[in-house]
Amino acid sequence: MSSAAEQSQRLNDTALTVDMHTHGLSIMPRWLRAVGGKAIDMPAEPLSKLAQGKVNLAIITAVGDAALGTAWRFRSPWSGVKAQLDLARSEARAAGVAVVDTTEQIAGGHAAVMLGIEGADVVGAQPERLVELHRLGVRVLGLVHYADNGLGTISTSLSGNRGSRAVRAGRYSSGLTALGKEVVAEANRLGMLIDLAHADAATTLAACEQTSVPVISSHTGASAVQEFPRYIGDEEARAIAATGGLIGLWPMGFRRLGMRDVDDFARHASYLAELVGPRHLCIGTDMNGIPGYAQGFDGPTGFPSLIEALQRAGFDAAEVSGIVGDNALRVLKTALPGS
Repeated sequence: MSSAAEQSQRLNDTALTVDMHTHGLSIMPRWLRAVGGKAIDMPAEPLSKLAQGKVNLAIITAVGDAALGTAWRFRSPWSGVKAQLDLARSEARAAGVAVVDTTEQIAGGHAAVMLGIEGADVVGAQPERLVELHRLGVRVLGLVHYADNGLGTISTSLSGNRGSRAVRAGRYSSGLTALGKEVVAEANRLGMLIDLAHADAATTLAACEQTSVPVISSHTGASAVQEFPRYIGDEEARAIAATGGLIGLWPMGFRRLGMRDVDDFARHASYLAELVGPRHLCIGTDMNGIPGYAQGFDGPTGFPSLIEALQRAGFDAAEVSGIVGDNALRVLKTALPGS
C-alpha cells in the first residue's frame, strides 16, 4: 500500500464518517430488484458493510414519490412508505446497526443509521402526516424525487430529461408551492432536515429563502464542472451554503452519466469548495439506489479512495475530515433538536 493510501486509510479509521444519502436493500420489493437486476447489474450493499467501511452514520431513505414509489402502492402510498421504514429498521437490526433519532446517540466506532424519506408526496396529500413521519423516526425530508408533487417540482424526470413533462409543456409552474412553504416551516419546527436533492432550481431557491435552519442537497455535483440535470448550478449552491447547509458530493457513475472516477469526484469538490467553501460539502453515495459508482469507489468500504482523491486535489486533513463527516454532524446538530 502506498504512503498516500495508508494516510487515507488512517484518516478513514479515525475520522467521523457520515453518508448523507443511502438506501437499504429494502428500497424496492424483492420481485422488483430481481426484475431490475436482469437489465442492470445494480450494486447491492447490505447494511453490515457500513461497519466494515467504518461509516459512523448513514441516512437511510424510503422512496415516496409517484414514480418509483409505485412498487409499494398495492395497499396505499402511505402504507408503502411505512412498510419501507419498517423494513429499513428490520434490516438495520439484522445487521447489528443502531437506528438513531439524534446525533447524541451515535456511538464512537459503531455504525448507525438515521431514517429519511425521498419524495414527500404523502405529506403533500395530507400535511398532518409530517408529524407522524417525525414520530416514526424520520429526520431527513426530501421534498421531491422523480415526480412533481404538492410541495415542489423536480430537476430531472425518471427518463433523464430536465424537469417534468408538465413543467416543460407549461402546464405546471415550477417552484415551491404554498403548501411546500408551510411544510418547510413545520419541518424546521419539528426538527427534520430538508433535503433538496432532485428539486429544480426554482424549488431549491425558494426553500432556501423559506427555511430558518440549514438545508442540504444530499447527492449531487456541480453543473459548471459537468452538465447533468441532476447537478446544481452556482446560484443554488450559494443559496444552500447561505443557509449554513451542505452540498452532498455524489460518486455515481454509469454509462457516461455522472462522475467518471474518484478524481472526477475531487474535481467537483474542488470547484464547489472554491465557490462556497469546503465547510459546506459532505458526501451522499446513494448506496443501493444507483446503477453504478464512479471508477475507483466501491461503496461503503470505499471511503479511503474518496479521501485519497480529495487529498490529491489539495484538501488538507481538516478539510477532508469536514467533508467526510464533521460538516454533516454540525448541520444535523443545528437542524435536529436534541442533537
